[in-house]
Amino acid sequence: MLPTKHIHVFRSVCREGTVTGAAEGLRRTQSSVSRSVRQIEESLGVPLFERHGRGMLLTEFGKVLLHRVERAFDELESARTALLEKEPGRRLRHAGIFALALSELRLQVLQAFAVRALVNQVARQLDVSQPAVSLAMRDIEAASGISVFSRSVSGVGLAPEGETLLLHVKRALSELRVAEMEIAAMKGEVEGTVTVGTLPFARPYMLPMAVARLLSEHPGLRIATVEGPFETQVSGLLCGDLDFVLGVLRPVELHPELVREELFVQDMAVFARAGHPLAKRAHLTPKDVVGEPWVLARRNTPTRNVISAVFQDAQLPQPNVVVESSDLTLIHGLLLQTDMLTATSRHLFHQEEASGSLVKLPVALPGTGRPVGILRRTREHSSPGANLLIQCVRELRWPDR
Repeated sequence: MLPTKHIHVFRSVCREGTVTGAAEGLRRTQSSVSRSVRQIEESLGVPLFERHGRGMLLTEFGKVLLHRVERAFDELESARTALLEKEPGRRLRHAGIFALALSELRLQVLQAFAVRALVNQVARQLDVSQPAVSLAMRDIEAASGISVFSRSVSGVGLAPEGETLLLHVKRALSELRVAEMEIAAMKGEVEGTVTVGTLPFARPYMLPMAVARLLSEHPGLRIATVEGPFETQVSGLLCGDLDFVLGVLRPVELHPELVREELFVQDMAVFARAGHPLAKRAHLTPKDVVGEPWVLARRNTPTRNVISAVFQDAQLPQPNVVVESSDLTLIHGLLLQTDMLTATSRHLFHQEEASGSLVKLPVALPGTGRPVGILRRTREHSSPGANLLIQCVRELRWPDR
């Protein structure tokens, strides 16, 4: 990890062009400024400057880092602006957090309280003492001049100002993580972690195939997945926790700030076990299957709504849903053990269909096509590893429609 508390020093040296100028501007000694720069260089394993008698000249590695550092500082300035808009006339202190000039522990404490409610829980997570966590909380609030944390009898959370601050801090840190991976790639080392938000359509076939191909070519990469509802995935994408989201895309107008890349549209299909009585039929209609026992997603979910519309348009009653679930493992098990039917995108059961354990029944479900693809902020926000994984997803051979 980059030593974030030294990043503002690197930026100052870039702007001033000399260690002396940076030291004067920061009111620090020249030796401490040089030490901060060396720590960043040692962390990245590359020289960021060419040292000359008349100043410091950025290397190509340094230029890449500076580009990301400036983007990170733009995010921190956005945090300051957003906080001022919430309370016009407020005077924010020139706190280190608006330049990431604080210890990694304080940044970790800020992020931890987004998901934890008790000081002792955060202390255990970070492997530090409770007094250290409490001190970090006080330091963050005292330095910034805002109420970052909300304290109640049930525990500690982030106040609205804290949530605003954390959003932009996470985005800033995301820029620095991308810088690390870009510099590693310049050295010929494709490494780091790619974090993917996965929706149900992506998990059984798309992502495993793409990841297997990527890691065979770039074994230094690591892949992490985050599962959850669509809106949760979007939140993770917007704050920089996720590199991209893979699965069924929602209408463009819901999230115009994000970039959609549609990979394919596939009508849903009806699946049953290979020995199901209806599997022997050459042709079926919705009327033939409506009375069968079904396992489908819960009411008012996108999948369920699409299926309900098929039977409604055919002027038929709704299917006989005896199990409501979106868990593919459970659905697969029920199909194999019973005569239940389900309706889903064909590629979700691609391997089961190929092996012959499940069959696609010959019943059309018109109007059920949904776009499957990639959602991300922009290519500029993506690391080299994320872009490589996205390319592997694009090059997959999709099951027949």
